[in-house]
Amino acid sequence: MRQGGAPDMDPFFYLILLAGAIAGGSCGLLGVYLVGLRLPFVGIFISHAAMAGTIYSLLLGLNPLWAPALVSAGAAASLAAIRPEKSRLDSNVALAILFSLMLGLTFLGIGLVQGSRSEVLGLLWGSILFVRKGSVLVISLAALAFLAFAFAFNKELKVLLFSRTIASATGVHETFVYALFLALCGVILAVNLPLIGGLMIFSLITNPAAAAYQVCRGHRAVVAASLGLGVASAVGGFLFSYYLNLPTGACTVLTSTLLFAAAAAYRTLAGRAD
Repeated sequence: MRQGGAPDMDPFFYLILLAGAIAGGSCGLLGVYLVGLRLPFVGIFISHAAMAGTIYSLLLGLNPLWAPALVSAGAAASLAAIRPEKSRLDSNVALAILFSLMLGLTFLGIGLVQGSRSEVLGLLWGSILFVRKGSVLVISLAALAFLAFAFAFNKELKVLLFSRTIASATGVHETFVYALFLALCGVILAVNLPLIGGLMIFSLITNPAAAAYQVCRGHRAVVAASLGLGVASAVGGFLFSYYLNLPTGACTVLTSTLLFAAAAAYRTLAGRAD
């Protein structure tokens, strides 16, 4: 024990820190594109699709890892079919309708669970303290897959960030790229959901990316900053919870929010200085 403080960190917690860093970094990278597309609500829709997939996979005796990933990826990819310019339905309105569907399915599944619901309810808050090496490997592979995708389709993603309509007009296969992007979002959120929790993962998607857009200019700078801030939010949140004996998920959300507040304050002060 250290005098007047928390106990020295057990070596097992280094695995937790690694898992948090990978989850925070991958969510921060996702956020660059979701926030850039002005559709951060996609993240919470996909996370609830992953929750519904996990719950029904448990009810049906399916693989609790790959079944939710497939459900989440499929639900996310279906969003590529929504084209606001060809309908009277705004993208955010469509997302709200689909989100209500996933929310209803999630709580219906919770109600159908027999016996203890602790495992299912744990999806709301996450359980990064019980992470295993296998889980770290899976989220690492998912993160690497998205990094490879972002590198391979860098130009296409930049055009999509500007406008899907312009992307289509310039010959970019925007529907394919957008659908693949959303499917990868679904996989990443599904495999990270048991660790971070459905109610917490949204903050790791939105806050780091929003902070990066506040203080950075240029796509590369925003990507690097959002990735770093995502890592800082997850790792910092865990360290705060460990040393202050507070809930990990809540500390992660508050840390990411404080980082955004600091970024917004910096931009305001920098603007006044100019």
